[in-house]
Amino acid sequence: MLNKISEFIKNENLIEASDKVLVAVSGGRDSIVLLMLLHNLKVSLEVAHCNYQLRDNESEADQKFVEGLCKKLNIPFHTKKFETVDAAKNEGISIQMKARDLRYSWFDKLLKERGLTKVATAHHLDDQLETILINLTRGTGLKGLRGMKVKRDNIIRPLLCVSRDEINDFIYENHIPFREDCSNASGKYFRNKIRHQVIPVLKEINPSLFQAINNSTKRLKAVEQNWEEQYKLWKKKLKSKDNILIIPFTEIEASKVTFLQQFLRSKGFSYPDIELLIATNEKGRSFYGKDNWKLVTAANQLEVFQPEEPELKEYYLDEEMPINLKIECFENGIVLHPNGNKAYINADKVQGKLKIRKWKQGDWFIPLGMNGKQKISDYFINNKFSLKDKEDTWLLCDAEKVVWIIGHRSDNRYRIDPGTKNIYVVTAY
Repeated sequence: MLNKISEFIKNENLIEASDKVLVAVSGGRDSIVLLMLLHNLKVSLEVAHCNYQLRDNESEADQKFVEGLCKKLNIPFHTKKFETVDAAKNEGISIQMKARDLRYSWFDKLLKERGLTKVATAHHLDDQLETILINLTRGTGLKGLRGMKVKRDNIIRPLLCVSRDEINDFIYENHIPFREDCSNASGKYFRNKIRHQVIPVLKEINPSLFQAINNSTKRLKAVEQNWEEQYKLWKKKLKSKDNILIIPFTEIEASKVTFLQQFLRSKGFSYPDIELLIATNEKGRSFYGKDNWKLVTAANQLEVFQPEEPELKEYYLDEEMPINLKIECFENGIVLHPNGNKAYINADKVQGKLKIRKWKQGDWFIPLGMNGKQKISDYFINNKFSLKDKEDTWLLCDAEKVVWIIGHRSDNRYRIDPGTKNIYVVTAY
């Protein structure tokens, strides 16, 4: 297996002699095998271990195990504890997604601080297949069907040429200790259902499943490269005037729709907006992307630009405001009569002074009664706000978060519960 990995690294140009590689090691069999193989190949290494504090004593034991192995191998060891659950809850995203954000942000920091050049992760062929199947079930394009890249920016995946079975064989043949994560057997995770229920059936149908997947991903990679070349040529045809990018309707005919989708996604426009745009071509519609990007449908063309963002004025509730608001404070026990123009806010959760302002790109909240975060712009779209409605809407905010889309919906993080002591009743007139 050592020779196989060595050849794969060479053929894919993953590691050069001058590289200093940060290896992400959880303590599980995959990352331990990756560490041992790269160590045996005399690669200059340092190790990063993320302690997400999700499994109490087991998380601490994982950290000690990896630290002990690094000490034995004389490899520099780095570890960091993350408040993963709280961070995910605060942002209204899944623990898995937040854990990913946390580790890659930390890896980037380590690369800069330690003068390292690449990050090696232990993704293998089974992970690749799982990823492709997950993407397929959710709806995906070429990139999703192609799966993970062997090399993306400074991230490398040297094990993408071997299967989980090959890794297991290497572990047992060489008597290599590792830590077992019991969550890998849990049926509550979507990926585990794919791993334990779907893939075994596919292997029965086609014993050469991984070879077939490898062949498919290679073909898709070639198709993707061709598409990207054509996309670059398409972008070169676009013209701009007064910092406004012009896209004629002739450039979004059926054969070029995917180019438009890719271009607008790169500016942060949502798929629902893009689909609506393509379906209607209605003159005078406005759409908003990230970083203040705006798209307007004009006669026979689309206009994409970044308007100068006006100064965002804020008004505190104890000063003169452009709208009529009344705020009262009560102890818990009052009778609640919620309606669109009245919000009941958990005063104990409010940070700093309450204020009002207009919405800006990137604003999000957790709608009352829901757990997941939602962009304010998506809330506008889902509730069919006109451009004027968006411009007329005010937000009630504390020092950090959106508390209430005034006249519409409040944030679930400020909901009233049995433990609430004080309640703000805010009424819009």
